[in-house]
Amino acid sequence: MTTVTADTTRRPVKSTIVRSNNFPPPWMRSTFSAASQLAPGLTARVAARLFRRTRRRNARPGEREVLRGATEMTLAGMNAWSWGEGPTILLVHGWNGRATQLGAFVSPLMTRGYRVVAFDAFGHGESPGNYLSLPELATCIRQVTDELGGVYGIVAHSLGGAATTFALAKGLEIERAVFVSPPADPREFLAAFSAALGVSDEVRTLTMRGLEERVGTAMEGMRATALAPSMRTPLLVIHDRDDKEVPARVGQSIVEAWPGAELILTRGLGHQRILRDATVTHFAVCFIDAPKHRQAAA
Repeated sequence: MTTVTADTTRRPVKSTIVRSNNFPPPWMRSTFSAASQLAPGLTARVAARLFRRTRRRNARPGEREVLRGATEMTLAGMNAWSWGEGPTILLVHGWNGRATQLGAFVSPLMTRGYRVVAFDAFGHGESPGNYLSLPELATCIRQVTDELGGVYGIVAHSLGGAATTFALAKGLEIERAVFVSPPADPREFLAAFSAALGVSDEVRTLTMRGLEERVGTAMEGMRATALAPSMRTPLLVIHDRDDKEVPARVGQSIVEAWPGAELILTRGLGHQRILRDATVTHFAVCFIDAPKHRQAAA
């Protein structure tokens, strides 16, 4: 494992739980807490549905400017955009995210001679739907890459990194991957979600079983750290020490388990601002582009 600390010091960003800044409202917590004692099975079914429900958020001022130079398309039923020509780099957003959040990577990658494609997953951005999960996002990634005829590399944020790992485990083939602030274990999100709702341990267990039946995969098998040892795709993880949503130790654990992976640690960028930092985009693009330069120099 190679670790580099980048000087990106900013004022630390205050963050809360990764799934929602205002979840749940007090009345919902009280209702779920009481219901978990009276009807645990029904409560678990409702909780499982709520766990998969997405929430669309407004783009930041100026964020959508990157779309002005894009070619709009539909991939696997989802809204997508393309820039430039060359080997394709796919940008993958995280939970409750959107394609334009990764807009800072577009121009640097185009400058290096790549075609850049980004999409809004189902239930996100401008794409239809209201529900998604980690393995379902992995399926989206595989479907998009299939329609594109394959991609050279992926730059993924947050849950997008976990989903890319799962897609790789299911047969996706790419040459390079960059994960920014990736989580490792979906059970940790479920535990935080259950605690926020105030449900009992029994309901949490039933919720997990329901989710696993829904997606056809045990959460244990979705863990990035469990899948990482079998990976052969070169990986760079960039994570911020002040990330309050997915702690930096999580990204480090993925790198430690992934053969040959590299880690860059930043400071003061949190979970979202890291996507707009010029130093971060520079490291990511250089990592994606490194093999091309080595081949040219040989």
